[in-house]
Amino acid sequence: MSSRASIPVIGAKAGTVVEVVPGRRFIPMTIDSIDPIAVMEIVPAGEGTFRPVVRICGRWWSCSTKNLRRLGIGISPQGLLRLIRAGFVLGRNITPLVTQFDYHSYMAHEAATADPEFWEKTEPGHKITNRQRFRASL
Repeated sequence: MSSRASIPVIGAKAGTVVEVVPGRRFIPMTIDSIDPIAVMEIVPAGEGTFRPVVRICGRWWSCSTKNLRRLGIGISPQGLLRLIRAGFVLGRNITPLVTQFDYHSYMAHEAATADPEFWEKTEPGHKITNRQRFRASL
């Protein structure tokens, strides 16, 4: 078995090789190597009752207030758009009025800002500090 033809498979037993497609062998990944990301919503179940529903979290979300609340992001859509324009978070314009952001890049940005010196640093490839880049995104 060549390592070039091996691809990790989620959920298979460690130490086994799975041949999902003839001639293509897969090596399983450990469950710890997966970032579990899901969104739980409370939906009406009828007669005044509600139930939790867990959905797999997609990668791209529109920058709406509803989506930001759903994802537990405590900034405004305008603040998120500024982060996208400044290059801290990946984003894309779907229509002139709808911008989507990459949830994973937002989470990476949130992790990076845990450093108290983040806003005073100058990132490689930039001549100004992160704070100045954010201010210039107006």
